[in-house]
Amino acid sequence: MKLFQFKPARVFAACTILSLPLTAFAWEPGAKDLETAIQSADFTGYYTQMSAWLDQKSPSDAGKITEEAMVALLKDPVFRHTLDQRRFVETHGVDKLNTFAKVEAKKAFLSWVMKDTARLDLYMEYAAPGIEALERWFKLYTEDPESHEGMYLKLAMAAAIWPPGGVGQYRGDEPIEWQKRYNNFKTAHKNKDLVPSFDHLMVCDYARCLNCIGADTDMNWARQMIHDWRPDLMEKEQIHKIVSEVWRRFSPFGFSNGYITVLEGGGKCGPRGMFGQFVCNALGVPAIGVGQPQHCTFAARCDFPETEPQAGSLWKVYQGRGWEFSDCGGCNGAQFTAQETKKYRTVEWSLVQHLNWLAPVLATKERTEAVKDLATKVVKPVNTTTPMGVPASECDVVFAGKATKTDPSKKDAPIDYNAEGPAAVTDASNTAATPPRVKEAPFQLAPGVIHVEAEAFTKNLAEAMYPTEQQGRVFVFDSWTGGKQLYFQRNMKTNWAEYLIEVPAAGTYAMEVMLAAANRDQVLELSCGEEKLGTVAIPGTTGLWKKMQAVDIKLNKGPQTLRITSPSMQRGISIRWFELTPKK
Repeated sequence: MKLFQFKPARVFAACTILSLPLTAFAWEPGAKDLETAIQSADFTGYYTQMSAWLDQKSPSDAGKITEEAMVALLKDPVFRHTLDQRRFVETHGVDKLNTFAKVEAKKAFLSWVMKDTARLDLYMEYAAPGIEALERWFKLYTEDPESHEGMYLKLAMAAAIWPPGGVGQYRGDEPIEWQKRYNNFKTAHKNKDLVPSFDHLMVCDYARCLNCIGADTDMNWARQMIHDWRPDLMEKEQIHKIVSEVWRRFSPFGFSNGYITVLEGGGKCGPRGMFGQFVCNALGVPAIGVGQPQHCTFAARCDFPETEPQAGSLWKVYQGRGWEFSDCGGCNGAQFTAQETKKYRTVEWSLVQHLNWLAPVLATKERTEAVKDLATKVVKPVNTTTPMGVPASECDVVFAGKATKTDPSKKDAPIDYNAEGPAAVTDASNTAATPPRVKEAPFQLAPGVIHVEAEAFTKNLAEAMYPTEQQGRVFVFDSWTGGKQLYFQRNMKTNWAEYLIEVPAAGTYAMEVMLAAANRDQVLELSCGEEKLGTVAIPGTTGLWKKMQAVDIKLNKGPQTLRITSPSMQRGISIRWFELTPKK
C-alpha cells in the first residue's frame, strides 16, 4: 500500500543529495549514515538524528499544519523515506534492533528493507511493536527468494506479522505452523488452486487467509473438493455457497476427520458457519466468523461486489441476517464494515498512518496535537446505516467485479437462516470471471468397453421441491481439469438424465460410475423404460472423484435408452462419466 507512486531506487538516491531539503541543516539523511548504523549494529545516534531532522522539516507553526501542507511534505521522497525509517526503528525498539543487526546475515536484510520506501510502507502500515515479526520475516526472506517481491512479499509479511498457530479445528492432532502455512498457500497459488483475487489482496487480508481455522490437511482437501465436485463455485468466487450443501442437523457421527466430517454429516449453525469460513480461507478468500442472535455464521470478502447479498459491498455476511445483526469478534457489523472501508481507501489509510507516525516526533505539544487532529479529520465519513457492508464504490483497492451503486432503502430479502432449504446454483452458462479451462486429455478406452461422458445425455428432467428457490434443471459444469460434468442438485423431487447407447450384444454388463458426492449413503437408480436395472450405492466420496463399485445390469442388443436417476431429497451429486464392460 502506497500513498504516492515513485521509484524506490530514486528515493534512496535522493537521500544522498544534500541540495534537496527546503532549508539547510547540519545533518541530512543519507545512505552512508544508514549503512553505518546497520554495519555497527547501533541505531541510537541515527534514530536521534532522524527525529530531530523530521521535527525541523515539519511546519514550526501549528496553525500551518494543514492537509495540503502535510500531503505536500509527505510527497517529498527524502522526508517520507526518513519518516518510514524512523518508524521502523521505533516499532522494533532501538536496543532490540541493535541486537538483531549484530548477526551478519541480518545486516543485508536490514539494508534491503530500510533502503526501500515502498517496502517500508507496505510493512510498517501493519507492523506491531516488537522484534518477533521481523525475525519471522527474516526467516522467510532467507529461505524463500521468491518472497522478496510481488504477491509473495505481501504473503510473507502477513505470515510474519500475524503468524498462524494452534491446532486445526476438528483435527486437533495436527498443529498449525506459521511457516508451513505460508508454504501451503504459496504451493496452492502456484498450482492455480486459489481464487484469482488472491493475487491482489492487501497484507491484512492475506493474514485472514493464512489464519484459516482448519488444518493444512483439511485445506488441501477443501481445494480439491471444490474443484472436483463444485467447480461452478469458482465462478465469481461464490465459494460461500458450499455451506448450503451441509446438512442442518446434529451430526450422526463425531467430527473425527476434520472438516471432511462436517461436510459428510452436517451440523448446526456453529459447525456450518465455521465450515464456510474455513472453505473460503482455504480457497484464498479472506473470511471471519460472525455471531448473530441465537446464530453463528461467517462473512467474507467478495471480489465481485455486484453479487448478492449486500450488492455493492466488498465484504458480505452470509447464511444469516445482515450486518446490523452481526457481531464480528468484539465489534458490531457497522464498526467492522466502517473499519474495513477505511483500510480499503488505501491512499487515505496511508496518509493517516504517516501522520500518526509523525505526531510524536514533533517537539511541541501544540504541533503534535495539530497533526493528530488532522489524522482524524482527513478520514471521510463511512455510511454504516445500511446493510451494504464495505461499499466498493468508496474504495480504491483492486477488485474484478463492478462497484454497484445500491438503493439504501432496499433491504436484502428476509430468509430463514436456520432452514435446510436449498441455495441457488451458479449458472454454468455464465462465463464472466470463469477460471481458464484446460483442454481435456484424450480418454483411454479399453477394447469392448462402452464409455459415456455424463454431459452427453439426450434428455433430462429436474423437478424442484422448492420452486421459488431452485432451478428446474440438470446442470452441466466445466470440469476443473477439462471437459464437462453433470450435476444433480440437492433436495429436488427428482433428477434424471437419459443416454442413448448402442449395445453390441445382449448380456450382462458391469456399470461403473465416476462421481463426486459430499454425503454418505446416497444412491443412483438405473433403468431402461419401465424396467429397473439396478442401483449404484454411493458410500461417500468426500467431494472427490471416485469410481463407484460396479453394478451388474442386463441390456438388450441394439440402441438402448439408459436413465440415471437421483431420487427425491438426496444431496448434490456430480457425475463425470460411466462405463459398461461386458461380463464374460
